[in-house]
Amino acid sequence: MQHQTISAKFWRRGLLVTLVLSIVGGASFVAVRSTADARVSKALATRAKLNDGLKAARLDQNVFLKQDQTAVQVDQQLKAAGYIGTALIVHHNQVILQQGYGYADHAKQQHNNAQSLYQIASLQKSFTATLIMQQVQAGKLSLDTLLSKYYPNVPGSNQVTIRQMMTMTSGLAEYIMGNKAKTEQDNVAFDAAHVRLLNSKAWAYQAVNYRLLAGILMQVTGQSYDTVFNHVFNQQYHLNIADYSHFLTNAHRTIGYQKADYSAPTYDNPGLFARETGTGNMAMTTGKLYTYYRLLIDHQITDKKCLEAMWTPESGESYSAGLYHHASYNDGHGVITGYEPTVVFTQNGQDAVILLSNVLEKGHSWEPLAKTLFTEITAIKTS
Repeated sequence: MQHQTISAKFWRRGLLVTLVLSIVGGASFVAVRSTADARVSKALATRAKLNDGLKAARLDQNVFLKQDQTAVQVDQQLKAAGYIGTALIVHHNQVILQQGYGYADHAKQQHNNAQSLYQIASLQKSFTATLIMQQVQAGKLSLDTLLSKYYPNVPGSNQVTIRQMMTMTSGLAEYIMGNKAKTEQDNVAFDAAHVRLLNSKAWAYQAVNYRLLAGILMQVTGQSYDTVFNHVFNQQYHLNIADYSHFLTNAHRTIGYQKADYSAPTYDNPGLFARETGTGNMAMTTGKLYTYYRLLIDHQITDKKCLEAMWTPESGESYSAGLYHHASYNDGHGVITGYEPTVVFTQNGQDAVILLSNVLEKGHSWEPLAKTLFTEITAIKTS
């Protein structure tokens, strides 16, 4: 009888302990789960906040916040400067201005607007670098991979890395550009056969670096540059980038001019743009270009490690992957017959000035204007 009583007491005590442990364990699980959920919710809220301005840019709609004094001042300065093109201004993570100035096609009296397509010229090098970094992230390439693996006949290729081509410290230059290539592969092959070595590997802006990177991309993927480019940036990220052939027939295309009075329009030149494989033959709107940079900054296209590697210049230099990198901001600039794009944005992308112009006049540039506007909205001095 005593044995039964003791057993019953132990059984009840065991049940009580089990019950307490279950409650405590359950509470701990709930606490951990709640903490995890809170972290996820916070991350989602942060991403949603970051994307507020991005959503506006994605719409490619005219934006002018007339109640915003900064937007009013920027608009006045653009008009006073006689700016021609489309401007996008992001301030404190909000698109405060995105609209056109001047004519997209003066002969047809069509005005520039948020939907206008412009050649982005050398800004395309950033896209080429991004495609290369995707292959690095996938383990198919390394920044230390030698050029000789893909183009062994290029002089000095056994001492040139992908990283050096990306930062333009390879010591490579091209002494003649082709103009009769029928395919992207033919164009890059011509470039590879006409490379010369500079006297040193000091930084030198040489577009051939990026045409060779485009060639490496084609060899690694087994696809044309245009196919890879279109799959990633248009099919996956919906940036609506137009290659030159599609640009020519797009209803939102702009005409390039060599004078601000529209007296010298440029003529369509498929041969000129065909030789710019990976370096400058794509067209975009301001909104989609801003979207691209924000996707990079938010680590949507490549991971954080790859972006940091891609945006790290050689010691003492500022150029890497199509942009010039500074402590508080990044900037990029390009020129190609009739077009001049300029971008300046903070490291987090929440303040930005993007000017895409369809006027490239000798002796004049819109780049200083873009940097002036950027300094005025951020108080960050530019070089």
